[in-house]
Amino acid sequence: MSSINSYETDIKKLRRSKRTKRFLRRLFAILAVLVVALLIYLTHDSWLPYFENILEEGYESATSTTLDEEEEESNFPFDVSSRSNVSIGAMRDCWVMFSDTSITTYDASGATIQSVYAPYGTPTVETSSTRALVYDMGGYSLMVISRRNEIFEKKLDDQILFAELGEKGNLAVITSTDKYVSYLTIYDKNGNEVFHWADGNYIMAVALNDSGTGCAVASLYTSGGILKTLAYVLDFSSTEIQAKSSAIETMALDIEFTDDGKIWLIGNDDLYLLESDCTVSYTYNYTYDISGFSAVDDLCALSFEMPGSDDNIVAIFEAGLDETAEITYNEEVKYILVNDDKVYLNTSSQIDCLDSSGNIESETALGAEYTSFVIYNGSAILLNYRSVVKTSLE
Repeated sequence: MSSINSYETDIKKLRRSKRTKRFLRRLFAILAVLVVALLIYLTHDSWLPYFENILEEGYESATSTTLDEEEEESNFPFDVSSRSNVSIGAMRDCWVMFSDTSITTYDASGATIQSVYAPYGTPTVETSSTRALVYDMGGYSLMVISRRNEIFEKKLDDQILFAELGEKGNLAVITSTDKYVSYLTIYDKNGNEVFHWADGNYIMAVALNDSGTGCAVASLYTSGGILKTLAYVLDFSSTEIQAKSSAIETMALDIEFTDDGKIWLIGNDDLYLLESDCTVSYTYNYTYDISGFSAVDDLCALSFEMPGSDDNIVAIFEAGLDETAEITYNEEVKYILVNDDKVYLNTSSQIDCLDSSGNIESETALGAEYTSFVIYNGSAILLNYRSVVKTSLE
């Protein structure tokens, strides 16, 4: 009898042991899932943009074989005569247009990829290779999108003066606050605030470096009735100013980094090339009134109006070279743009592509006057008050 009782006791212990092990396995599995979920949540800021880029690159590769078919089914031209607030931009794998109350991305044929509602009163569009920014100049709202997704949207407490979008997805926003006439806030690629700065002057221009670690700033003040600009180099990981120029007697229109960390400072009456420590290494004095400008990396292009005539001068500068290429046009230069080490410009009759030495590489006739354009997929997408058209530059 005792042996039977002992046997039953052993069976019960065995069953109890199995149940305990089964319970522990389930508990450990649940804990493992929770740990993985927690890790995903805590680290999503670092891997989500990369995954997004992989998806976008895969989509671009998958759709590249159909571009010829898309061209045959082109949606151009776009009639924008009844639309308001129209502006355009270009990313690496799409182009964008803001009109009325929406920002829309398009493929090479002009087919809609996505459209996002953005009811801004004075919308301004900025683009990088992978993202587009639209902000309400003088308002309080901004939005960042990619080719197919809305990345983030913000409603600020202070009025937006202007903003710049960096290649790493970070964002520089200049606002007017109760304490400062101009206040710089840097947001990371996910929209988190990471840096603040002000010097008490009017911030006129900001350039984010390609690594996303810092920026150059041009601020304006008056002394003795003379406009003066200070150029700064800031590092987002430090509260210390990395470099500061002496006062430069000009009003800054734009500031941009060169490939090796020098700085283009485009003024209203002079062009300056600054060293990385903000000392002036080159100055170009304007003979005529500046009418257009564009600077990207080592290339800077300016256009000037000659008073008393229809002639315009285009001047092209390359960092590290003292020689300036100057070309005379016998008609108004409507818009000028540096893109991929080339200078593009349009007059009322044509759009030209020039190399860094000022040699014309291509001339494309235009059937109407256009106020601006972007370069995308080997073509120019041009905007005027009535339409958006596309013309091949090859």
